[in-house]
Amino acid sequence: MRRTLIIAAVISALLMGIGAGQGLGQWEDEQALSDLIRAARSGDTDAMVDLALAYYNGDGVLKDPFKAKCWTKRAHDLGEKRAEKVWNRLKLWQYSGNCTLEFDDRPEPANDGGDSFREPVTGMRFVWLPGKCFRAGCGNDEDCGRNALPAKRVCLDGFWMGETEVTQQQWMAVMDRNPSRFKGDTLPVEQVSFDDVREFIRRLNQMTGKRFTLPSEAQWEFACRSRGRRMPYPWGNKDYRPRANCGGCDTAGTRGRTAPVGSYLPNEAGIYDMGGNVREWCRSAYDRKGRDQYKDAKDDESGRQSSKNSPRVVRGGSYVDPVSASLCRARNRALPQMKTNYMGFRLVLRKIN
Repeated sequence: MRRTLIIAAVISALLMGIGAGQGLGQWEDEQALSDLIRAARSGDTDAMVDLALAYYNGDGVLKDPFKAKCWTKRAHDLGEKRAEKVWNRLKLWQYSGNCTLEFDDRPEPANDGGDSFREPVTGMRFVWLPGKCFRAGCGNDEDCGRNALPAKRVCLDGFWMGETEVTQQQWMAVMDRNPSRFKGDTLPVEQVSFDDVREFIRRLNQMTGKRFTLPSEAQWEFACRSRGRRMPYPWGNKDYRPRANCGGCDTAGTRGRTAPVGSYLPNEAGIYDMGGNVREWCRSAYDRKGRDQYKDAKDDESGRQSSKNSPRVVRGGSYVDPVSASLCRARNRALPQMKTNYMGFRLVLRKIN
């Protein structure tokens, strides 16, 4: 009975014409949407068709006609009568791609928020962030840069986020030289380009048999906001001199250089240095107009959607930046070949086993 009411609430929202990017707004509706996804993944064919419509229209989830096609096809194959009508009305056959069993069917790992994992080869620690929909970017009622407009509803699956920026010791466990200006095992590695980082990840994945990536822009902001909360800075609301390693911050003796990772208090998700130390590469291509900056939140892992030389998103303030650069919604860009002593990275771990 409860699942029927949940699906009815989502369908009602869809029929009311909620536009792409607006989302469902309230936590109760977000929970309803999460339950709808869970029901579809568990084999409920009625829920599969409803979820396909949500993906096609971009209502509460990222607009994705391919997933709409695949969920409709799966429902049809399992005997759902509505699926054929939806398939023909939306002309879903025109969207290319093979609907494998794993297209949108990954079960959530059995982890709770705050669980941690230590990768044995490098010693990197990761914090589990459960999946959720959240409001990313900046609203018209907020003081922010134009490239952070407009605010968008983004839905993410759960993921493991690097507890700290990658250190020089961790870099050297994989690579053959240390390019950093400020030398120290526990200092963040810097002066690494996007291309350098991709090579590091390629070697690390080969060594460990795991799947590391850079965070997408949406994942980074979700982590900075302590699992998507409406807070402007990783430490919460604006503070005159927050404890962090940035220009204008209370740096406690590390002004003008990088600090050992984890030197300052973590945010409420248990993640360090998201508001200082070094800016951080994201895997997402930079959208110049700012309108579609989260369109690839789930689909940009390989970078296939952008050319090799496309500018990439860089997030987070650094030791040379003012406090305002530490806003969780603040965005920068850099060419993949760029290297500076105030830019490093942290990793996302896709899967432990």
